[in-house]
Amino acid sequence: MIPAQTVDEILTTAKIDEVVGDYVNLKRRGVNMIGLCPFHNEKTPSFTVSPSKNLYKCFGCGKGGGSVNFLMEHEQFTYPEALRFLAQRYNIKIEEEQKSDEQIQRDNERQSYYLINEYAEGYFVDQLFNTDEGRNIGLSYFKHRGLLETTINTFKLGYSPKDSKAFTNQALKTGYNLDKLKQLGLTSSGGYDFYRERVIFPFHNISGKTIGFGGRILKDIKKAPKYLNSPESEIYNKRKTLYGLFQAKTAIRKKDQCILVEGYTDVLSLYQNGIHNVVASSGTSLTQEQVQLIKRFTLNVIVLYDGDQAGQNAALRGLDIFLENDVNVKLATIPDQMDPDGYIRAIGTERFEQFIEEEAADFVLNLAQNIQDTYVNDPINKSIQIKELTSSLVKIGDQLKRSLYIKECASILTIEEGTLIGEVNKGLNKVLYKKQNDLRREERQYQRAEIKGELPQTQAKPQQKEPKLNHDQYQERDIVRVLLQHGHKICTHEEDVEGSAYLHSLLGDQYLNFTNSLYKNVIEEYYTKKECGIKNLTEHFINHSDTEIQSLATAFLSSPYTYAEWAERGVELQTQRPIDENHERDIYQAVMRYYMKYYKSQESQWQAKIAECENDDQRIVLLTAYQSFKVEMKEHAEKLNTVVL
Repeated sequence: MIPAQTVDEILTTAKIDEVVGDYVNLKRRGVNMIGLCPFHNEKTPSFTVSPSKNLYKCFGCGKGGGSVNFLMEHEQFTYPEALRFLAQRYNIKIEEEQKSDEQIQRDNERQSYYLINEYAEGYFVDQLFNTDEGRNIGLSYFKHRGLLETTINTFKLGYSPKDSKAFTNQALKTGYNLDKLKQLGLTSSGGYDFYRERVIFPFHNISGKTIGFGGRILKDIKKAPKYLNSPESEIYNKRKTLYGLFQAKTAIRKKDQCILVEGYTDVLSLYQNGIHNVVASSGTSLTQEQVQLIKRFTLNVIVLYDGDQAGQNAALRGLDIFLENDVNVKLATIPDQMDPDGYIRAIGTERFEQFIEEEAADFVLNLAQNIQDTYVNDPINKSIQIKELTSSLVKIGDQLKRSLYIKECASILTIEEGTLIGEVNKGLNKVLYKKQNDLRREERQYQRAEIKGELPQTQAKPQQKEPKLNHDQYQERDIVRVLLQHGHKICTHEEDVEGSAYLHSLLGDQYLNFTNSLYKNVIEEYYTKKECGIKNLTEHFINHSDTEIQSLATAFLSSPYTYAEWAERGVELQTQRPIDENHERDIYQAVMRYYMKYYKSQESQWQAKIAECENDDQRIVLLTAYQSFKVEMKEHAEKLNTVVL
């Protein structure tokens, strides 16, 4: 286990804007930063990062938390894995306490896949540089393709030898599990090396972990595929992977533009020549998930495909996916039947960048122009192609953008704008009708399954943003809110003390009477951790391993709003201080409101006891005690002053 003091150091050191910034293109908005949420598909940014509070919150899908929680959600890390990742990122040494065998097995199950791939990557690199076979075959091939050793090292390229069991035997000797080697596709079902006599291209996720491999054969062997890729596994999904994204993400964010190519060597060649904002779909049809990956860093894409007809067709197949995701996309076709790798080596970096700037044309307008040029004297086929273009225009979600495209396309195609609008509206109505039918069908299927008791185990229940509370628990909730929001701030009521100490002086151990166990547990844990010397308790709770507590803390500590800088505009607020500066009053009133609700419930109990009492002497005793209680209740009401329940 990771010691509590080390966890505190990790949570305090990790900066949410730096951690999230590795995955999401963030832009400054006032004191906060915003970007497109990586957890759901959105066109307007609702994902907010607060550097001052060290947390993130999406006001679209509701996800939020601190650095640890972000990594758990995004990378599917366990809580300890996320802590170790941050510790490594910020050079914090972890001296772990002894774990049980069961804990070690549970925590390391997923990590073992990364470790095996990391070992395999190192093995392939070693074979490439430090064996005669690797140097003569693999390294010679890369250098023949014009790659420098710096590029080879940056992308961790390697070589798998001819010996059919060389890697597998070495991995087994090192202690790696054969079943896991097979699951990751490094070893075949028969126990042989999967990538024999091939150059190796490792795949990395956004955080740089090795998740899979691609192997290219160098000999002309019949029936042998040119490329072999890792099979789907717990850590590798080809639909969610773009080759070179880990190396390119910083440049993409800086340039606010991504260049998309087809193959590994295209990425390597462009990167080596100074064009770092480049990734590849690796020969597969572009997927929604890949477009969403790019969209985290930029909304501007240039699709750069081979000059042959197959390359152009591949580019056009990706068109609708970009439009559906509201990405600004252009297409540049490499001339003379060349690929990007060969073209940049032929003309050099400067002319290649000039070519992209001058030749990259808007996808939709380029398609319209091609229709006009090709079918100018063929009205029948031209109308067929326009209908195809219309199906693409329908995919554009932004109404203003769609209307501008319709206007431009109508002008290019020399047809009435109203005619094109009519065709697009037909398409939009079909899409809407289909969605409504699909929704009705799903509802009917769900209702039938619910009646028969046949709902699948994986059926997701609607997630409530807030727990359902009875009327007496809102005051308890507010106590937790002020503790998490203001517990670390200084109050000067009598002497300088932290808000948590001030709250305790007012509330005492009254929280033990809370009816909501979650709120009671949070307060108890807060003061327990404080006694143990944990300093940054805000970080502790927004990165809590218990998702219910973590969600509660994030909800209290995040807001979609920011304060206007009135003072900078020459306007001073005269009536009251900002909420963040009025924390002492907020704490005081929260406790007083709780006490008033508590006294109200106690009053009802006193009245019930008196009404049920049949003994006159005993009733007098109860009435006397009840009067004392009423005096105490009145004093608290006076302290509460103008606050109304």
